[in-house]
Amino acid sequence: MSITSLQFLTLFAVSLALYYLIPKKLQWYALVVYSVCFFVLSSAVFTGIYLLVNIAVTYLCVRLMKRTEEDGVRKWSKSALLIGIIVNVGILAVLKYSNFFIGIVNSVICRFGTDFRLPETEYISPIGISFYTVISVGYLLDCYWMQAADARTGFLKTALFISYFPQMTSGPITKYQQMEGQLYAPHSFDYTGVAFGLQRILWGLFKKLVISTRVAGIVNGIYGDMENFVGLYIWTASFLFMLQLYTDFSGCMDIIMGVSECYGIKLPENFRTPFFARSVQEYWQRWHITLGVWLRDYILYPILRTETWRKMSKWIKAHWGKKLSKQIPSYLGMLCVWLLIGLWHGGGWKYILGMGLWFWGCIVLSDVFQPVFKKMMVFMKIDTESFSWHLFQSLRVFVLVSVGNMFFRLNSLSETIRAIKRGFAVWNPWIFFDGSMVKFDVTHADLNIIIFGVFLLFVVWILQEKYTYARVWIQRQILPFRWIVWLGLAVLILVYGNYGPGYDAADFIYRGF
Repeated sequence: MSITSLQFLTLFAVSLALYYLIPKKLQWYALVVYSVCFFVLSSAVFTGIYLLVNIAVTYLCVRLMKRTEEDGVRKWSKSALLIGIIVNVGILAVLKYSNFFIGIVNSVICRFGTDFRLPETEYISPIGISFYTVISVGYLLDCYWMQAADARTGFLKTALFISYFPQMTSGPITKYQQMEGQLYAPHSFDYTGVAFGLQRILWGLFKKLVISTRVAGIVNGIYGDMENFVGLYIWTASFLFMLQLYTDFSGCMDIIMGVSECYGIKLPENFRTPFFARSVQEYWQRWHITLGVWLRDYILYPILRTETWRKMSKWIKAHWGKKLSKQIPSYLGMLCVWLLIGLWHGGGWKYILGMGLWFWGCIVLSDVFQPVFKKMMVFMKIDTESFSWHLFQSLRVFVLVSVGNMFFRLNSLSETIRAIKRGFAVWNPWIFFDGSMVKFDVTHADLNIIIFGVFLLFVVWILQEKYTYARVWIQRQILPFRWIVWLGLAVLILVYGNYGPGYDAADFIYRGF
């Protein structure tokens, strides 16, 4: 069941009414029921066993950790942590990455000149398995580090935290400390909160149904037939895929966060105007924020605190100096994180070596050459606070990120490299003026809608930079203006939304995670 479908919107409307009609002490039980219904309607029913095992193992391991902490037996607490992580990550690895590892084994076997090959597997994964797995692992680690010492131990409460249905589609990745005070607390009906939630749902639907699906027509048309497209066609597809990915993923976030806000539960933000970033590192601090925070807290910092990294830092300081003793261990820790980010996005070398190494290289090289860049800016007398310089920085980041995401979008590492080469093959700017873009699954009207949609996005981004939420600014305006804005947005979705027969609204790019 897609979150843009009439089925989901009907279920949401009915569940919201019941949520505020039942006694407040039963509200969190209702959320458990809604989460079960959503899972059953969105995923193969039998895959629920994987989610159930995840919840049960996490629940039992947390209880064991709390029990052993009370008894003062720390080693059993560590054993419980390892069991929980191994089981939960093991399920994810088997369901999502089996064929990747089988391919590696077969490549090794092939070098010995034998015809034997391990057969590939066909597993059906439950919805949101990557997201609820990392949520569970973070919860286990927080309990082990006693950062969630007051964690609830009830099975149903653990189940709700892990499988809260709005975040099952594409996140965000939450921590227990963020959710504990909201999920199980009573919530009275708040008109402003529900209105804000519905407004955010509208904005998410506009991004997905009006912009993303139209842009996808051009991107799919070019990338689906690259033998016939070169030069600026390739870069057009690359840049538009960035727009498609943003409006798809952030649109999904807006919908599910709006749904959650209607229940009185605020999920952590996952996007903060990423296209205004002035460095690749800043971009990733504004894009998929909760994934970055999770990797920082549970992967990067623990790696940097290990004895191996400390010894490395001491050795480098003794032989190469203080500055490198900080930089090299940090860069190597970041390399581990970026390879993991690549693996997160898919089991394939194009993600790990392409996407992961590309962004890691951009960040590291930017940091290494930062002193040189500063001297160049002083020499060229560049006003680093000017609008034009900020614009140049943001455009530079947009191009670099677009290239990195080609590894995510195209089918293989070699195909991505070939596409980049074809992008430099010719200079053909006339394609933007001779109607070439209309040859894809779009019309002139579609192109006008895309342009208008991008303009509207920029207006909202500017308001977000100043007010955090554009709706805060809208709420300050007079009543007729507010109604014109929201009713106008609803009409745009109804008239120009790309839905109906032949349209599969379930195809969110990140839904498979």
